[in-house]
Amino acid sequence: MENDEVVIDLRVLMWEILRKWHIILVVCVIFAIASGMFGMHKNKTQSVEVSPEDLYEQLKPAEIVKVNNLVAIQKRIDEKSEYEKNSIYMSLNAYDVDVARTDFILSKNPDNKYIRQMYITYMFEGGLYNDIIKEYPDDISLENLSELIRIMISDKKVNVNEDSEENYYKGNDLNRFISVKILGKDKKQCQELQSLVIKNVKQYEKNIQRKYDNHSIEEAVSSVYKAVDTDISYSKNTYDSQMYSLYNEYQSLYNALSDTQISLFDELLSEEKESEPGEEPAGEKTEPVQPASGGISLKYIIVGILAGGFLSVVVIVIITMFNGKIFVQRQITDRGMARVFGTFGRNKNNIASIVLGDIGTDKTSQLDIIVAKVNVYCKKNEVNELVIIDNCMTETGKSRMKNVIDTIQKSGINCKKVTLSEGDSKYTELCDKNNIVVIEELGKGTLKALEYMFTQLKDLESKVCGVICVQ
Repeated sequence: MENDEVVIDLRVLMWEILRKWHIILVVCVIFAIASGMFGMHKNKTQSVEVSPEDLYEQLKPAEIVKVNNLVAIQKRIDEKSEYEKNSIYMSLNAYDVDVARTDFILSKNPDNKYIRQMYITYMFEGGLYNDIIKEYPDDISLENLSELIRIMISDKKVNVNEDSEENYYKGNDLNRFISVKILGKDKKQCQELQSLVIKNVKQYEKNIQRKYDNHSIEEAVSSVYKAVDTDISYSKNTYDSQMYSLYNEYQSLYNALSDTQISLFDELLSEEKESEPGEEPAGEKTEPVQPASGGISLKYIIVGILAGGFLSVVVIVIITMFNGKIFVQRQITDRGMARVFGTFGRNKNNIASIVLGDIGTDKTSQLDIIVAKVNVYCKKNEVNELVIIDNCMTETGKSRMKNVIDTIQKSGINCKKVTLSEGDSKYTELCDKNNIVVIEELGKGTLKALEYMFTQLKDLESKVCGVICVQ
């Protein structure tokens, strides 16, 4: 039964690939250059100037709506980011914040329900904040100030007497109190804001007294103290959740845009940033969109290197497997078949070169070194005569085979050359012979032919000493 399979050790295959590193390197460089040039060409194609009007013409109304939605989301993200960046309130530590409290107490008056509402309107709907900003020494926005000065509301009545409900509607109970909580980035800021709140509320009291001359207001002031403010923690958590949701929505919409939509999106954002109050509307500008210039892209170079390396390795493996030209000593000796004494000669066709010899290189050995290995083997195993199988087909191979045989015989070892006949029974004539040396001519199918030969000789119980290859 013929053995038509060629078994190649994976480690041997790997070494064969590594031996051809220069080929792999050249292919990688070629692919990297080609891929880099392709990337430059693609970037240059995308760098053609396109006006906003052309972009609008290339898109359908539904596609333009998607771009506008993404612009709106980006504006919301920018606004929230800017607010978080400049907000004193968002920078406070919710578990260690400076707090000052001021309670304003209205004098008893049947009209306190209305008077109290006038104070609340002034204090917490802009009037007080604007007055404080005019006098506050540091730069602070109205929005930030409204977060630092806040009204404290309690749903529970402080009085529990029988006439509490009646007093409430008479203006003798809760309508007499306005509690204000003041936050600050430090103790100094709390004290400054508290002083300005009291000062401006007392000034506003004069306006109230023009209508209610029997009205007055007193304040109960606390010193600055450290406290935990759950409202700050809640605001920060809400901010984080909203930003996370906006970023996810932004990414989802952006990933679905085409290149044309992205170009329009970038142009609209650019116009939004450039437009300022009092300037001409951004929509009237007709400046062209200028995408990124076509430079060398590292991404394309890396892809080219990987593609070149992969393809070159695949080609080397395929050629190696189909040519059967990996042939090392252990592939034979591991099967207990023969030893490789070496290879003699040099073929100009490098594809026919193979890995041979005890040192595992593809360098050819000098003939005297090969004969020396044969002599050492013969003396060690007490062999005086060798049976030489002539397996060379070309004139060059036969000539070098003759040189090998002559040199071995000159060293004192008799050689008997045998030419195998054709057909499946050609090895039967060797069944009574031992100490066989095969002289094989390298070329396509060398490994396959040798393995088949060794298998047949082993089945015939013939002892094979080794192999000498010629090129």
